[in-house]
Amino acid sequence: MDLDHLNWPFFQDEHRELAERFSAWVSANLAVFEADEGGDGRVARVIFELLARDRWLDMSLPRRGDGRERLDLRAMSIIRERCAYSSAISDVAISEPWLGILPIALFGSGELKRKYLPGYLAGKLLPAFALSEPDAGSDAAAITATARRDGDYYLLNGRKTWTSNSGLADLYVVFARLEETGAISAFAVDGHAEGIVLEERFRVLSPHTVGTWALNDCRVPLDHCIGEPGQGLKIALAVLGLFRPTVGAAAVGFARRAFFEAVARSIERTAFKKPIAEHQLIQSKLAGMAARIDSSALLVYRASWQHDCTAKDSSRAAAIAKWQATEAACSIIDEALQIFGGRGVLYGTAVERLYRHARAFRIFDGTSEIQQLIIARDLLNHSNRAGT
Repeated sequence: MDLDHLNWPFFQDEHRELAERFSAWVSANLAVFEADEGGDGRVARVIFELLARDRWLDMSLPRRGDGRERLDLRAMSIIRERCAYSSAISDVAISEPWLGILPIALFGSGELKRKYLPGYLAGKLLPAFALSEPDAGSDAAAITATARRDGDYYLLNGRKTWTSNSGLADLYVVFARLEETGAISAFAVDGHAEGIVLEERFRVLSPHTVGTWALNDCRVPLDHCIGEPGQGLKIALAVLGLFRPTVGAAAVGFARRAFFEAVARSIERTAFKKPIAEHQLIQSKLAGMAARIDSSALLVYRASWQHDCTAKDSSRAAAIAKWQATEAACSIIDEALQIFGGRGVLYGTAVERLYRHARAFRIFDGTSEIQQLIIARDLLNHSNRAGT
C-alpha cells in the first residue's frame, strides 16, 4: 500500500512510523484472511485477538498527553485504512469492538473502566454498540427500549437490531429510555446476562455479524449506567461523531485497494492489440479514481487532525469526511470493476468483494443523507450565530 499521503502536514513522525509498522504487520498477519466473508463472527474474533496480542488495540483508547487524556483519531484512521485495504473482515475486527468500548472509555466511571478495559485490550472481551431498533435507526431519539429502576438494579426491556456481534458479544453498550424520566441512558450490559435473547442474525453484503436481539427483564446494576442518567443520547452522538472519520478512512482503504487492482489489471489486460492502460478512456478513469482517493483522504485526515489538534468542534468535518469518502469509494470501485470487464463480476475476485463490502458503508454509522443533515444544520447554526 502506498504511504505517500503520510507526508501531508496532518501527520507527525509518530503517525508515519505507526503506518509503516502497522502496514508491515498487516501484510505478515492478516493477508491470510483476505477472502474471508465472515458471517458467524469467528474469523473477526481471531483477528481481534491478534490485534490485542500485538498491542495494536492500545492505540484505540485515549492516551495521556499534554496533561490530559485524548483519543488519537489520526492513528485510528491510519489503522482502519490499512485494515480495510487488506480486507473488510479485518476492518470489522478492529472497528466494531472499538465502537462498543468507546462509551465506557470516554464516559464510563473509573470502576467501569477498570472492569472492562483490560479485557478489551487483552482481546478477551468483545464489546458491541447497541443503539438501533426496528423502528429507530437514523432517528436515534425514537428508541423505545426501557430501563426501570428495581432496587439496586435496572430492568431493561426492548429490542435492538443491526447490532454487530449480536449473540457473540461479551459486553453490550445498550441505550434505553428511563421509565421515570423518559430520558435516554447508556448501560454496560453483560453479554451473557439472563434476559438476552438472540432473535435473528442477518446475512448482509459486508462481513458484519449483525442481528436483532431482545432484552427481557435483563437485570443491570445501577452502577453500570455509563455517564450520568439521561446522558445516553449525548454519549451516543459524541461517540458516533468520533467514529465517522475512521469510517471514511476505511472507505479510503477500500478505494485504494480497488485502484491498485485496476492499475495492475489495465497493464496486463489487452484490447485492440495493446494494453488497455494505453487507451485514453482507461487513463481518464484511472486519473479520476486517483483524484477522488486523494480528495477523500484529505477530508478524512483533515477531520481527524481537527479533532486531535484544535479546540474546534469537528462534527461537521467528520460528517463531510464520512459522506464523501464512502460515496467516492463506491464510485471508484465501480470504475475498477468496469476496467476488469467480465472478470470483475466473478464471485470472489478482489474487486467483486470490494463492490459488495463498500456499499454498506454509505448506510452504517449514519447514512449519507444523515451526514448531509448534520452538515447543513451546522452551517445554518453558524450562520445564525454570525448574524446575531
